[in-house]
Amino acid sequence: MEETENEENTKSKTNEKNIKLNKGKKLLKPKIDIVFQSLFSKNNEEITKNFVEVLLEEKIKNIKINNNKEIIREKPNDKLGVLDLQLEINETEKVDVEIQLVKKDNFIKRLVWYLSKLYSDQIKIGEDYGEIKRVVLVAIIDFELEETKDIEEMETIWKLIETKNREKILTENFELRIINMKKAKKMYERNKKDEKAQWMLFIDDPNSEEVSQIVKENEEIKEAVIKVQEMTEDEKMERIAFLRQKAISDEKASMRTGERIGEERGKKIGKLERTEEIVKSMLEDNVGDELIKKYTQITQEELEEIKNEVEK
Repeated sequence: MEETENEENTKSKTNEKNIKLNKGKKLLKPKIDIVFQSLFSKNNEEITKNFVEVLLEEKIKNIKINNNKEIIREKPNDKLGVLDLQLEINETEKVDVEIQLVKKDNFIKRLVWYLSKLYSDQIKIGEDYGEIKRVVLVAIIDFELEETKDIEEMETIWKLIETKNREKILTENFELRIINMKKAKKMYERNKKDEKAQWMLFIDDPNSEEVSQIVKENEEIKEAVIKVQEMTEDEKMERIAFLRQKAISDEKASMRTGERIGEERGKKIGKLERTEEIVKSMLEDNVGDELIKKYTQITQEELEEIKNEVEK
């Protein structure tokens, strides 16, 4: 007994030491897709199992993790398919967990397509539909979604329901969960024992003050922090994760620039359309060319184009 207690004390001290190693060095963020899939993998089955149990709020007796995908990419923009976590649990469910940091066009349509593919790929034509397993897609996002922005909760769960009798669910075999990391801190502040919020804060940033408090009580997240620290010590992983983070930041900046240019272009087009309507009204009132150009600030060439359009 004494020997067992000594072993536990030694393990505890080792964990404390591991977490404090290189205190000045920032840990890699698990929300970077490469770090995420390296952490939640067959190599870290117990951590992955604990994480998914919290995500789905169910006990996992057995778990099969799909690691048939190449994780480490030399170039941050290399396209080797979607970097996510695919699992089979309890021999009855297929689960896909993905991280999305950049808001893409048609995001919801893409999620529904992924979920449908996860469901339909299970059997071939002529096989028994009774063999189809329940499918769950968990999308962890780092941006505001138009469809859920007025919902305070961090997570929304979507199923096939009957619209007039909303309590009626057609099937439990088809489920989409969307978790917004940006709402995790507020959920954690409401209830510091909320394990799902704790995991989201860890995935978002293991260097945060909240996570330093969480690891004091949550052993599973403490183990995950130690694993991330080991990754941070790996120079190759650190370099690729840094480049990947930079690529994501550049993509976000590019999208913001595109949105800004689009807004400016829209304003300009709107202004031109309003000016054109004013010119047409002035022409109908037989206002002279010089007055039109004076009050609308258009050129003679632009005025002639509008005149030609009116004559058509």
